[in-house]
Amino acid sequence: MTRRTGPIQFGAGLQRVLKRIDRSDGLPKAAVISVWRTVVGDHIGDHTYVIGVRKRELLVAADSAAWANELSFMAEELKERINTAVGQDLVGSIRFTVSRDVRSNREESVNLQEIQRGYGGEKVTPEPLTPEERAAIERSVAVISNEGLRDAARRATIRDLEWKKGQERPKTS
Repeated sequence: MTRRTGPIQFGAGLQRVLKRIDRSDGLPKAAVISVWRTVVGDHIGDHTYVIGVRKRELLVAADSAAWANELSFMAEELKERINTAVGQDLVGSIRFTVSRDVRSNREESVNLQEIQRGYGGEKVTPEPLTPEERAAIERSVAVISNEGLRDAARRATIRDLEWKKGQERPKTS
């Protein structure tokens, strides 16, 4: 290899360094994987995930046969959009397969979003319970024989219901 003397463009120099470091060609594959959701959007992204890239074939899992079939009709357009997004002709074809993991990953994501929405975001001022609501709680925890556990259940239930009532209160701006 001959050594080049004189100035070179930063991008060209960086490309040469990355090629030497990345002998397995993983960086371009990672670029393809990272742009998938941006290219397809959240709706399709919620029903798919990229498995990987093998010999210029992008492997994508879909959560149902219907999604895999529908996306296979869009494969050529998606391939072009991906190659445009990464700035190189890295994807020659796209193959769609069905995987239950996509559905379970989406369900986990939805559950996580619900948890974050419930415990994050705006601060909620608890709304005091009415005497009738407190009496209903007392009746529901009365069946717990262990006193410590009964007290803990009472406190947790009261705090949860007060917080929920606070959430339901109309927001004032």
